[in-house]
Amino acid sequence: MDGIFFRLQAQALQREGMKIGMVVPMFRYLRSQPKTIFSRFYGLRRHQQGGLNTYAYDSMYFFPRCPVVDIDRIRWVNAGMKAFEAYIADNGKPDVIHAHCVNYAAILACAIFKKYGIPYVITEHSSAISRGLVRKNQWPSMHEAVRHSAARFAVSRDFCRILEKTYAGTDWQYLPNMLGGNFEQDFEFPEKNNQDFTFCSVSHLRHLKGHDLLLPAFAEALKTYPQLKLKIGGGAEEGRLKQLASNLGINHAVTFTGALTTDQTLDLMRHSNAFVLASRTETFGVVYIEALSQGLPVIATRCGGPESIVTSDNGLLVPIENIPELTKALLTLYENHANYDPVRLRQDCLQQFGSRAIAQHLIDTFQKVLNK
Repeated sequence: MDGIFFRLQAQALQREGMKIGMVVPMFRYLRSQPKTIFSRFYGLRRHQQGGLNTYAYDSMYFFPRCPVVDIDRIRWVNAGMKAFEAYIADNGKPDVIHAHCVNYAAILACAIFKKYGIPYVITEHSSAISRGLVRKNQWPSMHEAVRHSAARFAVSRDFCRILEKTYAGTDWQYLPNMLGGNFEQDFEFPEKNNQDFTFCSVSHLRHLKGHDLLLPAFAEALKTYPQLKLKIGGGAEEGRLKQLASNLGINHAVTFTGALTTDQTLDLMRHSNAFVLASRTETFGVVYIEALSQGLPVIATRCGGPESIVTSDNGLLVPIENIPELTKALLTLYENHANYDPVRLRQDCLQQFGSRAIAQHLIDTFQKVLNK
């Protein structure tokens, strides 16, 4: 269960009264963890993870990028089947399976369906398809898994359209990722400094997140409104971005916070006035709904995921890799920030992306699948 969003969804379903079990093949990467080839556990583990009964099977990817057949995926599916059969030995057969991502997980669900007749639902999160990262030898099993699924979700409307073209003859429904529990908790909106206006941006600071575009756009906006501030949270490319900020002469207005915990992210958002992220690609963009949940209007790019989140009521959308338009959005949002009511932004966000709303949508789908 590497994906925290998968776990959050399962926990939300459990809170709504469903009996949930997790089947999780946990394969390590030989290249990044070579020392664990002999030092770490292999095989089945039963444990509790976040209050969920979890059946994990530990192993390692030994044959990455095999050109003829995906040996590691076969091994992963076999490991998943062993974990699943341990689950049913303890708990009996489930009514329905929810597979997160077509490659690997849905292929395992398809194998279970063929053996046990248990229907399965897919939610696709991975950007590998839209980024052209799926290898030719992986496609046949992926198409088969989609074909046999009882229902299919994707995490943005744009992604649904891509998947319907990729898997011709199938329909995909939009199901957004949900907010984490900390972002749903009630809080009092703090008083904010009326002198400065702070944009915040939180991500892993990778090239795909577009901070190399945001900084020059912010530098231009600063010429019009010198009181603007920008706080950037994250880690990976911080050194390079600090140098860029220095070259642009905006160090006095930009703060790099370093990597943030969830509580630190909440604090940053609650003491900021708006959120901005100039991503080059997003299948969804959970950080946008996290910002909305804290009452912040957002600026995002039309890069796939944000178009399903950002509207004229809660922020602004700009083209990808367009610094002048990004500058214009920064200025426009600042000049019109009084039009965005923080309480309303939060309420609308919870109604669309809160855990209860997403869980109920899934429960309704599961019931329809079982009634077929």
